[in-house]
Amino acid sequence: MKKYRFLEGKKTAQAMVEFAIALPVLLLLLYGILEAGRLLFLYSTVVTASRQAARYGSTTGQGNSGVSRYQDCQGIRAAANAVGYLGAFDTISLAFDTGPNTTQTPYCPTGSNTDSSLTTALLEGNRTRLVVTVRKHFTPLVKLVPFFQRDITATSARTILYSVPIVVEQDPNQFFKTPTILAITSDAPDPSEMNQSVPVEIWLHDDNLNPISGATVNISGADVNCSITTNNNGVGSCNVVFNTVGPKVLSAFYEGDTNNLGSSDTEDHTVSIANTVTTILSDQPNPSVKQQDFVISVQVTGGSSTPTGTVNVDGGGGVKCAITLTNGVGNCLLNYNNSGSYTLTASYIGDANHMPSTGTSIHQVVDATPTATLPPTATLPPTVTPIPSPTPTFTPTPSPTLTPTTVPSCNLVTHGAISRAGNVMSMTITNPYPFTITMSDITVTWNDDKGHSQGNKKLSLQRTDVGLVTIWTGSTFNQSTFTIPTFATVPPGTTTISFYFDQTYDNPDGTEHIYINLKTPGCQNNPIDSSK
Repeated sequence: MKKYRFLEGKKTAQAMVEFAIALPVLLLLLYGILEAGRLLFLYSTVVTASRQAARYGSTTGQGNSGVSRYQDCQGIRAAANAVGYLGAFDTISLAFDTGPNTTQTPYCPTGSNTDSSLTTALLEGNRTRLVVTVRKHFTPLVKLVPFFQRDITATSARTILYSVPIVVEQDPNQFFKTPTILAITSDAPDPSEMNQSVPVEIWLHDDNLNPISGATVNISGADVNCSITTNNNGVGSCNVVFNTVGPKVLSAFYEGDTNNLGSSDTEDHTVSIANTVTTILSDQPNPSVKQQDFVISVQVTGGSSTPTGTVNVDGGGGVKCAITLTNGVGNCLLNYNNSGSYTLTASYIGDANHMPSTGTSIHQVVDATPTATLPPTATLPPTVTPIPSPTPTFTPTPSPTLTPTTVPSCNLVTHGAISRAGNVMSMTITNPYPFTITMSDITVTWNDDKGHSQGNKKLSLQRTDVGLVTIWTGSTFNQSTFTIPTFATVPPGTTTISFYFDQTYDNPDGTEHIYINLKTPGCQNNPIDSSK
């Protein structure tokens, strides 16, 4: 057997000694490679986590918390921790700024699920960034190589996409036009009544809030629509009419011009059946004699069309009659078997276009013929023989309007001070008498120029109520005094008269005044004057 001479000097344990000397160096090198890889992996994880969190919080849509993603603090942190394969990160800090090298404002404090600090004013125009900083502490496994403990930190920022305009096949010529903002600022009264004229006011500016004058804005959504040409302030109004009741949606559309892009706006509107006022015009003769027929004359007003249908009159004690309205008025006969003071209640049952309403009056019955005479203009119909029937019928010939019953002087009627709450100005009236007082007209004065302290829009009167009954609706323009003819009544006790404006009445100037003329004979010379 041939022997290799270069192996003749080797000893059996020499290889083991050499391996023992080289092993620590090999282990140290292997550990260094592993620790360096671990450090790089941790750094990459932190960077990726900050990017993922910023990407989640800056995109549109809602997060798992049911709020916008930029408000979803829990969701933003969850997006970062989802990258943390080596466990949760030590801290995930959130802030917002308006660009590089600008001041950062802390956001979503530790433990919070949502945060609403970012308002529309900050987000409008997509000029705010979400800044996410993720930190993880690195600790070496074995201190055999020069790897020291350190914090690994990464920060990522992305612009929050609050509004994302989408342009589909836009004409290249439209790209250079100025965006516009169109808003429906008023559609009062809302709710309105069927067949009522409703003024619609709009506001048209460019995106720098410069008014656009001479523009045509089309209003739709009603049964009778209209168009508006804006004035120098970029505002305008026109009237629409709804022929049916229920919820509606008004739309305003501006198609743009050579320099401006088009824009639109919508506004919800409700149309209801018209409110009515039922007034007992007269009950002649008053007082009447026992078992003497007397005529009750009733009028129903309200809405843009004349109320039709039936008014049921209840005098108490089973004394009743029914009236079929003609042109909103009608009459019927009643009589009493016993003397005393009775309350007459006229109840209008309503029709397809009008709400029910009720009016009352006091009637006196005496044992003998009263000495009081009827007004010279009143003409009683001939006496008719009552026919036993649940609802006696009577067909009178046309007669002049009867004058309300004469009552004692109304000099004890009092009123409260004028008060304001929101968009309502009101005053209480106290009637100490046992009879109802009928109004003739109401004149109201208000600060239309500066009554609403915010902006330049003047106050416009929209509605007037006496008690629970609406006696007038509409819209005044550039007026500070307005007179409303009415047959509204003030029953015994306290009644509130209320005036509703289109804006908050928050700036009185001392000119506020309410003056009420009375129609009831005996009260004409005692008007209700808020200044006295």
